[in-house]
Amino acid sequence: MRGSAIMDDSPLTVDYLGCAGRATLPRAGAPVDYTSVPFTAFPARSVPESPNYLRQWTRAGTHPTVRPAHPSDRAHLALGGTLTGVLDAALAERITATLRSGWYADLAELPGDLVGCLVTDDRVFLFRSLFTRDTLFYKQSGHTLAWSSDPADLVPDTLDRLDRETIWRICRGDSIFAYPELGLLRPGHLLVFDGVSAEVVQYDRITPKPLPRGSTARDYAERAWELLLAATRPYAHGGHIGLLLSGGMDSSAVAAALVANGADVTAYHLATDDPLADESEYAREVCRHLSIPFVPIMTDTGAGHVNEDWRFSHPYNHTGFRWLEQIVQRVHQDGVELLTWGRDGDLLFSPAPDYGVCDVLRGRLSLPEKRLMLRGLLCSRWTLTDLLKSVRRSYSLAIDASAFGDYTRHPDFLVSMPGVRFELPNPEFVPEEQTTDLALAWPHGVQFCSPMADRAMYELMTGMPRAYRCISYGGRNINKPVLRLMLEDRLPPMIWRRHGRLWLGSPHENFCLNHPQTLAGLLGPDSLLARLNIVDPAQVVAVLGHPLSTRRHAQSLICTAMTELFLRSLESRAAHPVRS
Repeated sequence: MRGSAIMDDSPLTVDYLGCAGRATLPRAGAPVDYTSVPFTAFPARSVPESPNYLRQWTRAGTHPTVRPAHPSDRAHLALGGTLTGVLDAALAERITATLRSGWYADLAELPGDLVGCLVTDDRVFLFRSLFTRDTLFYKQSGHTLAWSSDPADLVPDTLDRLDRETIWRICRGDSIFAYPELGLLRPGHLLVFDGVSAEVVQYDRITPKPLPRGSTARDYAERAWELLLAATRPYAHGGHIGLLLSGGMDSSAVAAALVANGADVTAYHLATDDPLADESEYAREVCRHLSIPFVPIMTDTGAGHVNEDWRFSHPYNHTGFRWLEQIVQRVHQDGVELLTWGRDGDLLFSPAPDYGVCDVLRGRLSLPEKRLMLRGLLCSRWTLTDLLKSVRRSYSLAIDASAFGDYTRHPDFLVSMPGVRFELPNPEFVPEEQTTDLALAWPHGVQFCSPMADRAMYELMTGMPRAYRCISYGGRNINKPVLRLMLEDRLPPMIWRRHGRLWLGSPHENFCLNHPQTLAGLLGPDSLLARLNIVDPAQVVAVLGHPLSTRRHAQSLICTAMTELFLRSLESRAAHPVRS
């Protein structure tokens, strides 16, 4: 997190959640209706009617006077995200001066992972740090710019404006944005609006910084541990924090680094009574080894796994919303404000989507390493034909039809829409994370934060030879070898020697098998998705009538049900019902 200005003893500030605003330029002296208010979840929150307004959303329970300091009465600042240190007048002046001067690259040195906006007399600035999971959505209409951390604030009569193909793809399981007419601020970018046009500028990017030529995978592992220690150090000064611990290597590495820094951390684990998906022995062993509290939370796979009372401003395109609801409710009950996890581990240590033999042939590796890796690939599950094809960068060994299962073809219960291709998820916008914040975490005063989302970590790992992300040996593909080396002397062997995966989708499949009436009720003839000709209710009944078909479609069934709840949320505030 993660500019050079961070001090090791600086606490983390998690009071600023996001913002929303509207400005018509030039303002010609018109006042800005500026207020700092606790975040209220959609749809209870209303958009002010003021032509020029700015809302700073704060964490529930935060003192009402907490607000970004005003550099002057003619400039208004609002922020969201995790700040290292405190926001005082000096930092507010620094942000304002940086934006007004046009030295945008200096925003990369801000002490934290932030999104923000600044409203002046003649311009509006929106910016997003490179490593924050939060973003700002925006829409220009003539001389007016509107923006918000919640996209539903910006689209009146939303149901009439949704794109059928987009909603169909979300039901299939594609990780995409539901509002085609809105702009979305990308990481490391800012928007400058002058009343006529909106210019988007990239002010920050990752610069790969490899270790010297001849460095080995173990050298990268040791350096990565040093950087992870530095990245987790601010959390040691933030009071009691939580860790979402699966028992996998990513969250276990974060746990080890937090404990090494002396953080007061409690591990929360999503437990299950399904033996096919039970990871508790790994999580429990990590906690025993590190001597930190272990709090298992038994996951709900009953009728409440999908709740008709949920309301969303964006589809939650995943299966585990109820489980996150249980986690957030528990950490809130325990007084935890900051919940960490190992979210960036896959991006840092796993094979790139275009991984292939070319990474071995062209990588900065010694000849003995290349020979060893090539021999390993010849003994792997990949065929010789695939290996030869992957000599070209255009062919990937890491991506094949089996990697995505049913996503590569449309589910049987959706109305056919031929030719709609599946796209890889975009890490710059993860719908389930955004929806979790808006619908769960922020209303409970909880901030999710990934310590691995660190500039130095990304610079190192993007500079590391790509072949070190996956090594084939003895007929087995060893994923994340550098992370395994990093944990070798720091966690029990059962953690870093772990291979293969449990059947983590089994509990969701059992929910669909045991509660077909819940899904049939949500996706029946009266559903909004049926009225939009996206879901075929007769096929829903057919799929739910056959156990094997239900298991195969479990994830898309739940994603579609969550999308139906999203549409109902929008209809609840619409002036008229959705048209068929």
